[in-house]
Amino acid sequence: MIVQITSTVVPEPHLNAYFEHAQTHEMADYESAAGLVSVWLLRRPYVAYVEVMTVSLWKSTQALHQFMKSQVSEYRGGVDYGAVRMEARTYELATLLEGKRRDVNVADPGSTE
Repeated sequence: MIVQITSTVVPEPHLNAYFEHAQTHEMADYESAAGLVSVWLLRRPYVAYVEVMTVSLWKSTQALHQFMKSQVSEYRGGVDYGAVRMEARTYELATLLEGKRRDVNVADPGSTE
């Protein structure tokens, strides 16, 4: 399996608009992609900016490449939201483990319910 990480740095005042765009448009593109195993949209504050990171897991390099070729629309985040997209990084998955306790509440990792 293949992991791709893309990262976009967004000025904090534009975060909500950018995040809404990413959730409604970019995530929909991922969701309909052949060969996608899963995708996560993460965010991390950094001074007056927020890093928005997309981590996607693919069945194969070919599936990822096919998805990337299908992305014909030009990325407009820099113009529309003052965002800067960093270069994507691709990794080969070496090990994947799943937690033994699946009853833990993700919103509250300390919860025993």
